Amino acid sequence: MLDGIMAATRPLVLLTGAVGTGKTTLLARLSDRLRREGARVTAIRATTRGDLLPIRFAPGEHAVRLPTPGQAGVAPICPVPGAGDDPDLARRAAVAMALQLPPRGTLIVDDAQWLDPDSLAVLHALVRANVHCVCAVRTPAPVPAMLAGLRAAGLVDEFRLAPRTLPAVTREVTDVLGATPEPALARRVRELSRGLPAALPAAVDALRHNGSLQVVDRRAYLVRPHTPVAAPTDNQLVEAVRDLGEECWTAAKAVAVLAPLGAAVPALLAEVLRVPESEADELVHRLREAGVVHRGGWRFVVPLVGAALVTCLGPFERRQLSAAVVTAVWSGAAECHDRDYLADRIADAGALVDTGRALRELLRQAAAVRDDRAEAALPWLTAAADLARDDRQRALVLLMRTAICFLLGDHDQCVAGTRRLLGDHAEHLPPDTAQEVWAMATAALGATGDHDALRELAQRGSPVTRALAYAQLDRWQEASDALGSDQDPTTSLFGELTRTMAELWLGRPDRFEHSLANRGDWPLRSVRRHLLTQVESHVTALLVTGDRHRAERLLAAEGLSADELGPHCRSMLAAARGEAALAVDLARRGVAGAGNRGYETRSAGMAASTVSVLVARGELTAARQLLDLARATPPTLAHLLDLAEAQLDRAFGDDEGARTRLLRCAAETEARVGMDLVWSELVDLALERGDRDEAERGLAELTRLHPSSRVTMLTLLARATVEKDHEAARECERLTRDRGQLLEQAIVLERLVRHGQCEPRLLGEAYELLGGLDAVLYRAWLRNLMREHGVPVPGRKETVAENERLLAMLAAGGLSNKQLAAALRTSDKSVEGRLSRLFSRTGYRSRIELSTAMLTGEYVLLTVTGTEA
Repeated sequence: MLDGIMAATRPLVLLTGAVGTGKTTLLARLSDRLRREGARVTAIRATTRGDLLPIRFAPGEHAVRLPTPGQAGVAPICPVPGAGDDPDLARRAAVAMALQLPPRGTLIVDDAQWLDPDSLAVLHALVRANVHCVCAVRTPAPVPAMLAGLRAAGLVDEFRLAPRTLPAVTREVTDVLGATPEPALARRVRELSRGLPAALPAAVDALRHNGSLQVVDRRAYLVRPHTPVAAPTDNQLVEAVRDLGEECWTAAKAVAVLAPLGAAVPALLAEVLRVPESEADELVHRLREAGVVHRGGWRFVVPLVGAALVTCLGPFERRQLSAAVVTAVWSGAAECHDRDYLADRIADAGALVDTGRALRELLRQAAAVRDDRAEAALPWLTAAADLARDDRQRALVLLMRTAICFLLGDHDQCVAGTRRLLGDHAEHLPPDTAQEVWAMATAALGATGDHDALRELAQRGSPVTRALAYAQLDRWQEASDALGSDQDPTTSLFGELTRTMAELWLGRPDRFEHSLANRGDWPLRSVRRHLLTQVESHVTALLVTGDRHRAERLLAAEGLSADELGPHCRSMLAAARGEAALAVDLARRGVAGAGNRGYETRSAGMAASTVSVLVARGELTAARQLLDLARATPPTLAHLLDLAEAQLDRAFGDDEGARTRLLRCAAETEARVGMDLVWSELVDLALERGDRDEAERGLAELTRLHPSSRVTMLTLLARATVEKDHEAARECERLTRDRGQLLEQAIVLERLVRHGQCEPRLLGEAYELLGGLDAVLYRAWLRNLMREHGVPVPGRKETVAENERLLAMLAAGGLSNKQLAAALRTSDKSVEGRLSRLFSRTGYRSRIELSTAMLTGEYVLLTVTGTEA
C-alpha cells in the first residue's frame, strides 16, 4: 500500500480504516519514506476536543512522537473562526498557511475525522490550491462532507486499511512468539482482535497470560481455550473508548458485562447507570457510531476491547453489574440462552443474589460442562466454595474442582485439592470416592516429580494406594506385591489395573491377556470415565509392546475412536500407522498440555515413539528437546527413553555411546517391556563392528523374552542376520509386512539387505516407505546403501532438493559443522562446501536468518541441477 500512496497523483490522499488498523503506523512509514526521498513533511493530529497538535515521526520509526513539554510548537494550520461559513476567508487563510509550508512539502493530518468545520474549510482550500495532503480518517464515522466533496471533484486518491486476514495474523503471531501457531490459535487471536494490528499483540499477551497459549518446539498451541480472558487495558483501542468521554466510558464498561442479554441491554443499562432509558439509548448509539459496538446490536466489534473493559471494572462494580444480570434473568425481565455466561455472572455476583439458588445453579452448570471446555467451570466452583454452607457442601465443591484440575492436567492444583479432601474432608468421602481421590493424588504427585511424597505413600497407604505410588515410582514388582484382595468396585478397578500393567511390564503378560479376553468383567465399565481409563491403559500397553492391530481392534470392539483418547495415546497410534507428522504434532500437544487427562499420560511410550520418528525425519534438535522435557519429571517406563536416546546417539555417529547406554539399560532395568528393541539394537551394533559374540548374546536374550508379534519379528531378524538363516529372513520379511508399521518395516528391510539376507531390490521399497514418512535423514543414509548395491535412486532432481532441505533443517536446528558431518555421514569439509552453496543459492546470510525463514514458511528451496546428491 505504501508504494501505491507514493505513486498517487491527486493532491489529497485519504486513508480510511477502523481504529487499530494501522493508519498512524502507515503515516509514520510514509513520513520516513518521503524524508528519505528528499521531501519535507509537516504533520498534525486532530483531537476530540478540537485541538490541532503538531507531531513528528522520528526517522526510521513507525510510531508517532508528540512534542515534549517545552517543545509544543504551533500547528501549520489552525482554526480560523468563520472559515467554515466563508469560502473566501478559508481561501485567504489557506494561502497564508501554504506559505508557511516548505516547498515540495507534504501535510499529514492524523485523525482528520475530529477536524472542526473551520479547520476542514482551510484544509479543503489547501487541497484546491494543489498542496499535497495526506489525511487519515477513522471509520465507521462518515468522512467529513468537505473531504467527500473533494472526492467527488476527482481530487482524492483513497486507500482503505482492512483488518488482517487469517494468513497475515498467522505471520504476525509467528513474529511475536518466535513460534508457528497452530490454526486454532491463529483463529482465536483473530477472533479476539478482529485482525486489527493494534489489538494483535494484546490478544497474544492475553492468551499467554491466562495460560491458553503454550509453545513447544517452536510451535504454539491453544490449550484450555475457554479460560476467561483478562485483556490488557493499556492499548490504543481501549484508549479510543476512553477518549469518547466519561459518560461513554462508564456505559461501555457496563455494556461489556450486559451485552449478551441483547434487547434487555438498554433497560438494564439505564438501571445500573441510574439514567433515563432514552439517555442510555443515546450512549449506546454513540458507542455504535464510534465503532465500539456493532450497529444494530450490543456486542463489541473487537471482543478483546470488551474483555479489557471488564478488567477495568472495580470488584464491587463488577459484582453489582453481574447481580443486575442475574436478577433480571431470574425475574424474567431478560432472557439468557448462554448458560456459561449466566454462570459467570452468578459467580461474580456472589452473595448479592440468592446464595442458595446461586450455589445450586453453579454446581448444576459445572456438572454439565463438557470435558473439552472443563476449564470454564473453575471460576464457578471457586465461587461455589464461598457460597457453600457446611463441610459436606464444601467437600462436594472441592471434589468437583479437584477432578477438573486432574482432567486438565493442572497437577499442582490437583495435589493441593486432594490433600485438602483427604485431610480436612475425609469423613465426607465414601470409600470408593476416597480411593479415586488417592488415585488422582498419586498420578498428580508423579507428574509434579514429588517422589518423596510418593515414597511416603508407598510405605503407609492402603494396599491399592501403595501400589499406585510404587507404579508412579516405576517400581513395578513392588507395585504388584503391594496389592491384596480388593473390596469396593473403585478399589478393585485401580488395584486390578495396576496389577495387570505391572505384570505386563515385568514380562508376565498372562493377566493382561486375560483382561483383554474378559473385558465384560472390567469393574465399573458402565461408567464412561472408568471405561475410558481401562481402555486407554490397555491401548497404551498394546502400543508400547508394538501391537498396533490389536490396539485398533480393541477400540473398534468398544465402539471408540482414536479421537476419544488422550494425545499421548493418539501420538503412539499415529506413529505406528505411519502418520509421522500427526504423531509429532500430537506429541507436542501432549507436552503443551492440550487435552492431557487420565492415568497413562506419564508413560515414556509417547516420547520414545516420537523421538524415533523425529530422528528418522532429521529433526534431531527437536528430538533432543523432547527427550530433555520427558526426563525433566521422570516418567514411568523411563528406560524407554534410554532406547530413544541411543537412536539419537547413532544418528550423530556415536555407536559406542549408544551401545554403552543400551547395555546399562538392559542390566539395570526391572521392567522387561521394550527389551526386545534394546537387544535388537545391540545385535545390529555388534554386527556393525564385527563382534559376533555380542551379537549371539543379543540373539540369545531375545529368545528368552515372552513371545509377542514384535518379539517374534525381532528374534527372526536377529537369527537371519547373525546366523545367516534365510528361512528366518523370509519369515521376518513376511511378519514385518503383516504388522504394517511403516518405519519399522523400512528399517527391517534395510537391515536384511545390509546383511545379505534379502534381495537388494527391496531397498527401493524401503526408500519409498521412508518417503511417505518424510524420513529424509534415513533416506539420505539409505541412498548410500542403494548405490553400493547398484539400486537406482529415483528422481535425481528431487534427491538434490531433498538433500538441501535436510541440510537446511539440520543447520537451522543449531547443529555444529561437526554434528552435521556426523549426521550426514560425510566430512567437515563437505559440510562447509554444501552450507556455502546453500547460503549462496537462498540469499540467507546466517543460520539465524535461515532458521527464521524456515519458521515463518518463507524459506523456498531453490532447485539446482548438477549438484552432488
